Amino acid sequence: MRSMHIAKGELWLRDAADGQARTVQSPFAREVVERDAQSRRTSSWKSAPREEQSGAIPTSMLWGKAGAGAPLAPPRFLFVRPAAEAGVLYYLLAVGGSVGLFRQHLGEGREVRLFHRNDFRSLGFDYGAAADRIVVARANDDRTAHLEIYDTEGNCKGPVTGGDCVDAAPSFVPGERSQLVFQSAGVARRPQEGYVVAIGHSVINRLDYASGKLETLVDDPRFDHIAPRVDRAGNLYAIRRPFEKPATQTLATTLKDTLLFPWRLLKAIFGYLNFFSMIYGREPLRSAGGPRTPELDQDLGKLWLHGRLVELSKLGPDAHAQGGLVPRSWELIRRDVSGRTEVLAQHVVSFDLDAEGNVVYSNGFEVFALRAGERASLARGDLVESVGVL
Repeated sequence: MRSMHIAKGELWLRDAADGQARTVQSPFAREVVERDAQSRRTSSWKSAPREEQSGAIPTSMLWGKAGAGAPLAPPRFLFVRPAAEAGVLYYLLAVGGSVGLFRQHLGEGREVRLFHRNDFRSLGFDYGAAADRIVVARANDDRTAHLEIYDTEGNCKGPVTGGDCVDAAPSFVPGERSQLVFQSAGVARRPQEGYVVAIGHSVINRLDYASGKLETLVDDPRFDHIAPRVDRAGNLYAIRRPFEKPATQTLATTLKDTLLFPWRLLKAIFGYLNFFSMIYGREPLRSAGGPRTPELDQDLGKLWLHGRLVELSKLGPDAHAQGGLVPRSWELIRRDVSGRTEVLAQHVVSFDLDAEGNVVYSNGFEVFALRAGERASLARGDLVESVGVL
């Protein structure tokens, strides 16, 4: 089985013949990084170290923080899906503070940029072979997200969902031209101010955007049901995890906040003074540490998975031995056409289906294949965020 996965923002392909994995590079991203490096080389005199920092305002403040600027953060593959044609991939890529949708023909080494925008944020996408269309979950500034349909040249044909909700992780129903399954969660706002105070549990909807028919397939207030997919037999697959209710103020939390108030105040004062020491004295108050780099900004010990924050620093060195990157309660379930639900795996970060209904999934450290109830390891990776089948 040929598979692919994204780990630490890098895209890896595994060939079924030899089992070897190789990375996929984006020519566009490489060009952006090289152009940025060239720009910094030609303007490096603006931020060159100066022996004398006289005057009330340091030279670094006149030229701006970091002068010519630090290098761009490494490009990151966000989502990837196979096209109908063998050896062709669609993917969303973040580079240089913007996000673009691309198509790459692996055999030819040719990449096609469909669109590239600075204000674009996505919560998943899929390509439908029957419709020859792409569906993208686009996040909006008001913290909602809705589904949009694109053709294979990157032209938006319009939104197909709306409302005060977060629609994400869309997937085309196999063999259907206009039917999708996706996760959706309601948004709760303050009546007067309008800002978001909570996000509801995620349900699974099925939409025929040609007719406008919408059906809720799974709705359980106790759980989030996320990243749904349907096989050719009509069985529904999804990740199920316990729903985290919004935090409420209790006597225990009030007492905790009171006890921690002096410590938090001291941290705030130290951070304030350390900032001025770095600006005017060019030296931190603490001896440990060093300058920030794009790599540090990219990996601060936190990872967002399906809208849930995973703190890597709390996992410990034996996280792999304990089962995975996420808790045991993140379960891969299958709901057949009769409504019977079966748990297939636990500690599931991401999964995908092949044409025969076989499952590929990851626990964040390893990629597995499920065939007839038997599990086989396909690949190993560090911080695997997404998997797919070619």
